[in-house]
Amino acid sequence: MKAQWRLLDLPPMTAAENMALDEVLVEVRGSGHSTDTLRFLQFRPATVLVGFHQSLQEEVRLSYCREHGIDVNRRITGGGGLLFDENQLGWEIICAKSFFGVGIPNANLFRRLCEPTITALRGMGIDASFRPRNDIEVAGRKISGTGGTDCESAFLFQGTLLVDFDIETMLKCLRVPVEKLKAKEIDSIKKRVTCLAWELGRVPETREVKRNLVEAFEQHMGITLRPGGLTAEEEDLLAEKLPHFQSQEWIDMVRPTYEKTEVVQGARKSPFGLVRVTMQLNMPRKTLKNIYITGDFLSFPSRALFDLEAALRGQPLDGDHLCGIIKDFFKDGRIVIPDMGAEDICIPLRMALEKAAIARHGIPLEHCNRIFTTNGSFDEVLAAGPQALLLPYCAKLKDCDLRFTRSCRACGECVVGDAWTLGHERKWSTVCITSFEHLMQELEKMKGQGVPAFIGCCCQPFYIKHVEDFARLGLPGILIDIENTTCYDLDQSEAAHRGEFSSQTMLNMALLHDILRVAGQAKLSGQAERADGAGQQAITNGASGVVPGVTPGVTLGVTLGVALGVAPGVTPGAAAGAKKAGGTHAAL
Repeated sequence: MKAQWRLLDLPPMTAAENMALDEVLVEVRGSGHSTDTLRFLQFRPATVLVGFHQSLQEEVRLSYCREHGIDVNRRITGGGGLLFDENQLGWEIICAKSFFGVGIPNANLFRRLCEPTITALRGMGIDASFRPRNDIEVAGRKISGTGGTDCESAFLFQGTLLVDFDIETMLKCLRVPVEKLKAKEIDSIKKRVTCLAWELGRVPETREVKRNLVEAFEQHMGITLRPGGLTAEEEDLLAEKLPHFQSQEWIDMVRPTYEKTEVVQGARKSPFGLVRVTMQLNMPRKTLKNIYITGDFLSFPSRALFDLEAALRGQPLDGDHLCGIIKDFFKDGRIVIPDMGAEDICIPLRMALEKAAIARHGIPLEHCNRIFTTNGSFDEVLAAGPQALLLPYCAKLKDCDLRFTRSCRACGECVVGDAWTLGHERKWSTVCITSFEHLMQELEKMKGQGVPAFIGCCCQPFYIKHVEDFARLGLPGILIDIENTTCYDLDQSEAAHRGEFSSQTMLNMALLHDILRVAGQAKLSGQAERADGAGQQAITNGASGVVPGVTPGVTLGVTLGVALGVAPGVTPGAAAGAKKAGGTHAAL
């Protein structure tokens, strides 16, 4: 005999009502006071929902939503931000964990959860298929995503189904500067998503979609669905919880920004999602004052991430120590993130700590956030001795005749020329990068020519996307975030990849000057250390009378004089004294 489940199909609700009901249903089912349920959900008015671990400030254009009467709220499940207008349909499964025979969701479970929707879509003539980790696609374009959470002995899994997608409104609600978007940019988004209306050539009736989903869930789950309403316990709990889900305390729960002067961030994108670590530091005490681990991932149990953040607060700013705490959480099963492990958090955490370490060079902490490194720490890259400066073509004037070339005549009309001059003054190899392929070719060529390290400029999304490409080439480098709206903001990354981005960005010249200053100091310091080491070696050699073919005093006196005479933090007088001391040593 098939198990009987409740089919809960209530009229459209506000965002707060829907989110509160989600928590009510999973809590009551987790306590064993209700039955397994398939729920349809719809929103009125239209709503932007962020994932449980996401920040409104980072994901949503709040002013636009307020002006257009669009609700904003937070899901109790993870994942990314989305617009849920009145044309979309959501489904949810609230059931005992024992039904699926697993305590923690895994990749196979998400595949199984997507199968009913795939069958329903195929029943409507749409050739849908599963896309790991938890999406459904049609010819490579996403049409549905899923997520979930748990409470005691129950799971809540949910999925969206794009019925008729309003791209323009979605772009205006989420953090994309759409006032600069043109039709062709919107078209590029259409290449990545689809909806029932586009696939069918008509907007299907909601009841038709629901009927197909009901039949498919019954078939795949081996259940019988019976229409039902809320229990008295669920209604009472809903009334009790609703004010919390209407409150700013809930909606704005994740606020990782604080004062920018106190915060450092690291971010890493893997095939399974983006993890961003934001840390508020107590620099005098060298402790972690606060930490937020955000992104579009799912985590179980629902409070696990908060417990991890709490365990990290107040700890010393030591990467090994902090990562040890994170690894223990994963090892002990206190947190589970499907397809991710401790390193997915440790890597961005170490990136953030590396930025904090840069501040000791006198660079303000908020500027350190705009520095990225590859194949070495900031200090290691400088110690290697950068000899190349890479500049993005997108910062040139839009009408420059050299915009899409590797050259610059340094005419003074744009910041690229100013940066170009700085590179030439240092006799560095200075190149304008015209495409991703060109970047890879230049780095490969520099590596072959023995260039020890480079300094370059690119936007943060480009760095996050290509961090593994930089690492693969193995050339140490420092990258500086650029200003203005980037190709990623404008959804023109494909055009930029080909070297066809038509807007103009700006280089962060103040930060470039700061880094070049520190690089110069590091170079002189390195020269001094090498000269001092050579001096010590000469003393030893001189004492034993085995310096071959040169007059020791002449060679060492010149080397030490050049290095010590301009070493950072050494006055000319002191340098002269040091030079004399070096000469005395050499004479020995």
